[in-house]
Amino acid sequence: MITGSIWTSGRALALSTVLAACSGPALTPLQAQYQRGEERALRYHARGELLPALQAFQDNLRWAEMADDRPATVTQALNVGTVALALSQWALAAWSFEQARRVATGLADRNSQIRAQLGLAQVALRRERFGAARAEFQQALAEAREIRDVAATLVALNGLGLVQKALGEKDAARKNWREAEALARAAGEKRLLATTLANQAALDLQIGDTRPAVVRLEEAIALDREIENLPGLAQDLALLGRAYEQQGDQPGAIQRYRQARTIARHTGQGAEFQRYDREIDRLERESGGPLQQGQLKSFAQEGRSE
Repeated sequence: MITGSIWTSGRALALSTVLAACSGPALTPLQAQYQRGEERALRYHARGELLPALQAFQDNLRWAEMADDRPATVTQALNVGTVALALSQWALAAWSFEQARRVATGLADRNSQIRAQLGLAQVALRRERFGAARAEFQQALAEAREIRDVAATLVALNGLGLVQKALGEKDAARKNWREAEALARAAGEKRLLATTLANQAALDLQIGDTRPAVVRLEEAIALDREIENLPGLAQDLALLGRAYEQQGDQPGAIQRYRQARTIARHTGQGAEFQRYDREIDRLERESGGPLQQGQLKSFAQEGRSE
């Protein structure tokens, strides 16, 4: 399921503290400023506060550029692109991933090149440029397999599956997600396992197969709660709301959408907040009016890559 970004996981965001990890001589004023900014950005992101995290990562990118630290520039450009993608800021995400790929190419940093390419593939997918997205995901998948980058392989498999699902190639999508699920379980990649389960559940719901969707979503929710992946958790809950609606449980559906809406408000994901709000309004109208909170038992975008 595309939730918002490719590298919202710790692995994906890169989140390396290039200058903050320095030891030995005292940091210069510029390095000290970078370190403080890095720590602030990581705190915001860890709490799921995406808007201040984006601003902090943009500040970090400027400091890295002023220091002419190209590895740090790559890291921060990837971070900016990742959070911008989660916030549906496509132009900023594309610009940041392009910058990261350009600088990483000059450094012969293949891992970062693949991550930037996956980010650009995500942007193309969100803009419904499916041919471009497919080509980018396929190339990134081949390169990730070659260098045995498990996280990048999982992101590429999930992204390619989303392209195939959008184009009606359901069997091919399912095949990629089954491979991704097995790989994520073997590697202990909890965030990407949750992603894969949610993508499979979204396809289950599309074809009306509700029971396996609920099983997959319950596991995805448990995983995302454990690792405190708030954007992913919101989309899991919204998909579960859709499953409950298909089962005829409107109170249960409304509660799940409300939970998702609360998380979207916290993370600053305005588009998702509005989407969940519309689903709640629709269900309340269909049920004859607002339900009281005490009566409730507990819509996501169609996919995420990580």
